[in-house]
Amino acid sequence: MLEAKVVEIGPEALSPDDPLLILFDETASQQLRRVSIVQRFISSTDHGFHLQIGDQLRIDDQDYQVSHVGKLVENNMNAIGHATLFFEPVPKQPQHNGIYLTPYQLPKIKVGSLISYLPQTH
Repeated sequence: MLEAKVVEIGPEALSPDDPLLILFDETASQQLRRVSIVQRFISSTDHGFHLQIGDQLRIDDQDYQVSHVGKLVENNMNAIGHATLFFEPVPKQPQHNGIYLTPYQLPKIKVGSLISYLPQTH
């Protein structure tokens, strides 16, 4: 399990019209921070970030099921804490930096929220 704490929410990061959240770690530029949720990893594994279909993502007490993980997510999360969380059905051509989640409902998120990346036990 990997956990991150939300340390900043950009003024343009949340939109009721766009069912997505853009995540970056604290290395994000000021321009990116305007539209992003900045996360600080507070626990990690020696194996780095790994998430796959069927795993869970939890934001505070709100649970989501992973329905798709883009091919760039693992490298981007390990390097710069970046992924885009999509709360919508997986399209025919999903985003390479996207994690698609169900249910299709934006979470309530605030500075101090905990994001937990929960792989299934295999």
